Amino acid sequence: MSAQRAFLFILVATGLLMLPGCRLNTPQVDTVKRLLPFGNAKQKALEPFAWSFSVGGMQYRVYATTARGNQVSFSNDFGMKILWDGDSFMSIENIPGGFGQYSSGREIDAQGQEGRWYVQQEAPVRRASCSPPRLWRLSDDRFGWRQNCRADIDGVRVSATHVVEFDSQSMVREIEASVFPGGPRIVLRRLNR
Repeated sequence: MSAQRAFLFILVATGLLMLPGCRLNTPQVDTVKRLLPFGNAKQKALEPFAWSFSVGGMQYRVYATTARGNQVSFSNDFGMKILWDGDSFMSIENIPGGFGQYSSGREIDAQGQEGRWYVQQEAPVRRASCSPPRLWRLSDDRFGWRQNCRADIDGVRVSATHVVEFDSQSMVREIEASVFPGGPRIVLRRLNR
């Protein structure tokens, strides 16, 4: 939802609540203030760390909150938590709707073949065989790596891709990954470029 549409929605909702017989109590006012774009100092301070997270047609704003070694944590005020290790979405928690808990990672099988595993709440573990990650470059400010994976799901050959894109300062611009082979895409894109 765009900021203008969100603001209009909040104005209409606030107006309806102020009809005779209705009063805004303190928690309602605080909620409305929190939903306004840049409604408080905390949101302004976090804006340089804002990312867009999308999956399954839904989009959310999350913030890079901590970095330890190669692991970066993202979260938002609604309890979503994402942990990325520079290669995989290690875990994703509390996405609204029926997405459930999620984790993924890379592995090497007994034959030395690179692969990935994917676990989504109440679904079986899915595995895919993968090519080694390959570097790509479109321009000085658009380059990264890509890994292609393949799996057989219910007798059907499906694919998965994992892509990380960097900018001219070698900062991550976008992370894109299949939720599982043949499944929807997860996209995590930095908003403040």
